[in-house]
Amino acid sequence: MPHTTSAWFFFGDSLTQGVNDAHMPGGWVSRLAVQAHEAGLCPIPRATFYNLGARRHSTAKIAARWRSELENRLIPGMVTRLVFCTGVVDMAAPGGGQPADPQQAATLMDQLLAEAAIVAPTLVISPPPIKDAAANARIGQLGKLQQQLCAKRGIAFAQVYDFLADANDYMNDLSDGLHPGSQGCALMAQTLMAQECVRAFMRAAQ
Repeated sequence: MPHTTSAWFFFGDSLTQGVNDAHMPGGWVSRLAVQAHEAGLCPIPRATFYNLGARRHSTAKIAARWRSELENRLIPGMVTRLVFCTGVVDMAAPGGGQPADPQQAATLMDQLLAEAAIVAPTLVISPPPIKDAAANARIGQLGKLQQQLCAKRGIAFAQVYDFLADANDYMNDLSDGLHPGSQGCALMAQTLMAQECVRAFMRAAQ
């Protein structure tokens, strides 16, 4: 009888990639995987975690690539789950140019979720805060719109913006104004694991 492998696919930008975490490559995604394993939710091995964060990837870029990146990694017997944490690139425009309108980014997210929810159980994580106040206002608004979309579609949603924006340990760890270091990534993982919807989502198939 073939083994069942539970696999989580995390799609996002450089914050998902964990570019500034010097102590654990993979940032909050790796830390969340370890915490879920230690909590007995998804024993390693066999649980598998794919960090598919990419620098400066907006919601539109993630929407264009997630399906092919998922399909290229599927194996027989794999039980898949999809995680999306997107929006900071849209709202902050770190590569230059004009930031997107929150409603526009939410519309793109809704189209992405319409497809993703058919493919596998899906979790959306709100975009986390950065240091720029104007961008943060847009990020907070986008997070609320994402939460509404998830409620409409019956998709799990984890709120991190509201918690982390008020957490000095997180905000002070944004050395470049955008990316958390080890301390911030650890706090984001803890913030996620404190939410029941995340713990339920991280529970491996038996």
